[in-house]
Amino acid sequence: MLAACRNIWIKLGLAALIAAGAAAASTVPAEAAETFELYTTYVNLAAPPGESITYSVEAINRGDSTQVFPIALETNGNKWEYKITSGGRTVREIAVKPDDSETFNVQIDVPLEVNRGEYRFTVVAGNLARLPLVINVTEQGTYASEWTAEQANMEGYADDTFTFSTELHNRTAEEQTYALAAAVQPGWDARFSVSGDSVRSVTVEPNAKKTITVQIIPPQSVEAGTYQIPIAATNNSTQAETTLEVVITGTYGIDLTTADQRLNAKVKAGGERKIDLVVKNTGTAKLEDVSLSSNSPVDWEVSFEPSKITSIEPGQTATVQATIKSTDKALAGDYEVDITARSAQKSDTIALRVAVQSSVLWGWIGILIVIAVAGGVYYLYRKYGRR
Repeated sequence: MLAACRNIWIKLGLAALIAAGAAAASTVPAEAAETFELYTTYVNLAAPPGESITYSVEAINRGDSTQVFPIALETNGNKWEYKITSGGRTVREIAVKPDDSETFNVQIDVPLEVNRGEYRFTVVAGNLARLPLVINVTEQGTYASEWTAEQANMEGYADDTFTFSTELHNRTAEEQTYALAAAVQPGWDARFSVSGDSVRSVTVEPNAKKTITVQIIPPQSVEAGTYQIPIAATNNSTQAETTLEVVITGTYGIDLTTADQRLNAKVKAGGERKIDLVVKNTGTAKLEDVSLSSNSPVDWEVSFEPSKITSIEPGQTATVQATIKSTDKALAGDYEVDITARSAQKSDTIALRVAVQSSVLWGWIGILIVIAVAGGVYYLYRKYGRR
């Protein structure tokens, strides 16, 4: 009986000693927690799929001895890529002097294919400290490509070139080479360029973007209306599509001719000739501020009445009288006078062949000179011819 009681007391004593030792051991992490800390300013951040978040973490040692510890990240089952660096190099273990601190970076990459929600991670400094982090993924992730236009709708005239700035986003984990195409109607043209160079395909790095300029050129004869232009970037594994919209408000057209359809005229040297011109708006948009100008031989004068037409409605005409005055020194022959009708959008030019005829007065003067010369010769012959 006494032996049994003695054994019980021995066992109880041993248990007490073990418990006391365990209690003493458990106070070490608590003391360490008071003298060592991991700190970062923002512990809960939001990010979309495909983005990277970098935490600047400070390891603070308030103790009286240097602390050397491994540094790691617990992902809590999230198969996300991360790296821990300092000074541009990957680190696995850090030493911090007494009453000092060291800073390192923890970069966590949000995958492209991820569900929207909250994800938790923990930075662990050995058995000295733990730093919980939270990343809120703001949208449902995809594993695809995306093509967007800064402004997908443009308005203009048939002779305009519509230039769209677009962005192709490769939301996959691999480099992609895309073939570019546009589904345009007959007569239309679509051109793609990157940094000013024409392209038919582009290569985009994983989770990267590339700016592509798209030029849409309608035919001159296109009717007013709204036109949809689907564009696509495709390859064997992924594709991206978007639709551009062009609104044609009208076409510009101008035609210049003479009232009698003749492009030739006659004028005497030093004389003038009036010619009636007809300016017609052959487009579907109103022409405004149509001016008349000329290119004529030296010292010739060309004037117009009126010199400017305020506006011409589609299908309508306006009449202008041109006055062409040749120089009095002009020799007989054909001369060209170019006349141009010009608006801000369109212009048309005609070439008039102007024949200069010698003055009748000069003809009579020539005849008189011939008669005078003949008379002088006859007089001399009568006076001195028989000697």
